[in-house]
Amino acid sequence: MAYHGATPASCLRDAHERATLTHAMSLEIDIRHFDELSAREVYDLMHLRDLVFVVGQKITAVPEVDGLDPQCAHARAVLDGRLVGTARIFVDEEPVVVGRVAVHTDLQRSGVGTTMMRSVQAWLDERPAELHAQAYLERWYSSLGWERFGEEFVEAEIPHVMMRWPARAL
Repeated sequence: MAYHGATPASCLRDAHERATLTHAMSLEIDIRHFDELSAREVYDLMHLRDLVFVVGQKITAVPEVDGLDPQCAHARAVLDGRLVGTARIFVDEEPVVVGRVAVHTDLQRSGVGTTMMRSVQAWLDERPAELHAQAYLERWYSSLGWERFGEEFVEAEIPHVMMRWPARAL
């Protein structure tokens, strides 16, 4: 199947085909503080998170725009000029807190999230970090080197687990 820029990856037959498409294109990851982002980049972050969490997962128990983004650095996964993944990082917390990890619904299970999180982990280096993972993603985060600790809990009406980086760092 040929890709012509406007064709959404969701038209592809399976995750393998999406992954092949993603690797054939130019995926760029950057991590910058909120104050370094343009108004358009902030808008794109909010739009993507709204698409993934509010529209896709129907999370309405907590506001997506919560006023905390200016405190954070933001990982941005950009594919051919389009924001397709993001995560926010509370860099001044001890340990660092990673949250709002989102990949465009058309590219989930394509490798975008893995590439982005590996970049976040490289950026963290050995600094301890935590995140609240949706419980169904525990295995994926574990495969990236995150370690679960504590009991499952409910956040925004969805089961979550606490994860830490690097494993056994805290």
